[in-house]
Amino acid sequence: MGGKEIRLQELNACLVPRFDGKFLVLRRRGSSIWEFPGGGVDWGEDPYAAAIRECREEIGLAPRNLKLIGITSATYEKDKKEKHSVYIVYLGDLDSDKYSLGLEHEEGRWVSLTELQFMHLALNAQDIPQMI
Repeated sequence: MGGKEIRLQELNACLVPRFDGKFLVLRRRGSSIWEFPGGGVDWGEDPYAAAIRECREEIGLAPRNLKLIGITSATYEKDKKEKHSVYIVYLGDLDSDKYSLGLEHEEGRWVSLTELQFMHLALNAQDIPQMI
């Protein structure tokens, strides 16, 4: 590639799970960073559907009453590539506070909005407390 930098841009969907006035955050495996269920929107997939799919994959629950609350964006380096990740963020209600973590995360925590504002959130999640 002759020294050219590799730059990637990706579209993601994210869901902020809510139950009984609290919000579920997930800690990525091997990290101290907290985030919400979410991930890449597949080619041709509706972001709304992607948010539901990612929530099912990462916590084993399907949200309801989804509401678009905003868009976040972060640039960072990963695997010697520059990345620009755009997240479409939804808020959704869960019918239970019982969840099962997928392979990407090793801890989940139900927190209040106040607690959320003081957590070490991933770059793409740092603006979300102000959106809720």
